Amino acid sequence: MKNYLLFPLFALFILVSCSDDESTETSNNEPVLSSIIISSDLSSIGLGETVVFSAFTNLGLDVTSESVFFIGGSSISGNTYTFQEQGNFAVTAAYNNISSNSIVINVNVPLTTINLSSNSDTYYPGEDVVFNVVGNNGVDLTNQATISVVGGNELVENTYTTSNEGVVGFIASYEDLTSPIYEVNVLPPPTKFNQNVLIEDYTGTWCGYCPRISHAIDLVKEQTSEAVVVAIHRGSTNPSNSSYDPYNFSAGVLEDLIGLQGYPTGMLNRTTEWIYPEPNNVSQVVNLASGQADVGLALTPTLNGNTMNIDVNVKFGGQFSASNAKLVVYVLEDGLEFNQTNYTSYYGGGSVIANFVHNHVLRASLTNLLGDQIPSSEYSADNVYQLNFNTVVPPNVASTEKMSVVAVVIDGSSNAAINVRGADFGDTQTFEEL
Repeated sequence: MKNYLLFPLFALFILVSCSDDESTETSNNEPVLSSIIISSDLSSIGLGETVVFSAFTNLGLDVTSESVFFIGGSSISGNTYTFQEQGNFAVTAAYNNISSNSIVINVNVPLTTINLSSNSDTYYPGEDVVFNVVGNNGVDLTNQATISVVGGNELVENTYTTSNEGVVGFIASYEDLTSPIYEVNVLPPPTKFNQNVLIEDYTGTWCGYCPRISHAIDLVKEQTSEAVVVAIHRGSTNPSNSSYDPYNFSAGVLEDLIGLQGYPTGMLNRTTEWIYPEPNNVSQVVNLASGQADVGLALTPTLNGNTMNIDVNVKFGGQFSASNAKLVVYVLEDGLEFNQTNYTSYYGGGSVIANFVHNHVLRASLTNLLGDQIPSSEYSADNVYQLNFNTVVPPNVASTEKMSVVAVVIDGSSNAAINVRGADFGDTQTFEEL
């Protein structure tokens, strides 16, 4: 009797277990919809071509017409799309709240033309022309293309060094494609000018170490005529003061500009400090006057009684690049005798140099000390900017016969002197073109 009871219970357990397993795999013995798969008739196309998309369920049913297709996350109407942009585009679809896999359509622009260009429209002799070759599809073909001078040789790479002025034609080829002729305009050599260097000597008759820079200036003058000196005297205007200087000139704005730390200080081209000890570093000044400048000056100062008439002409070369040019015009006086305190071994080494001759003494600035603006419209190649100063002789000038004029073109962005020139009254200067 015990055996008969156990058998029905075991059979019931088996029956229930089998029924549960079948319900997780099928519902009424039918397959379950779990995913959709999309595909396209093309995967790599040209610009303007149309792609047809299809969608099937994991059960093999075509649900294309019932699905919504997305390109780059945006839905489209129907299952076809014409691509108007180049690139790679991700395509997905949705059906009955089920998202599909993602496929990528690559859209390329067919290469039909190539174009040759360079890094500039105009050049000067000796400059390098760097070429680029680009297809109509935006692909850079410079390294694969061949570039040639029209009627001449192929270039070794993509660079050509200009020589004579004129127009030179170039052409590029890649596979069976040829670019239109590209013309390079080589201009006449740009106007260059003699480079002068400005020395602004911050000094004082009371300053015992100032003869050091005075001596260094003498050494510079022995090596070059292209240094223009301006002695900016600072000190008290009270004769009873120990720092009295009868030639004091109010130049606080310049001292602020250079962050003046003490006297003497020599500034070259306004923003470079002359390295101490200056007599041992004459080459620093001479080297600054050894190059070429992109702007030149020509001065014509005349004197009629107590009236100064000063013509200042500024000529711009073809490669002048400053975007903010300014002009400074100084009136100087030479041959001023006054005792000079001396802590150096120069000029005989005495503690006071009696009747020391002070030259290049700044007596007046006819412009703002930081410069008056030169209109940017004047910067074109070989243009001459003209300015006239008609004014009385500065009242502090002792002898009009020893006056001179200095004009400086300043880069207003950096406050550095671009070029400078000095002239005596009665001079009629022309530009120092090279």
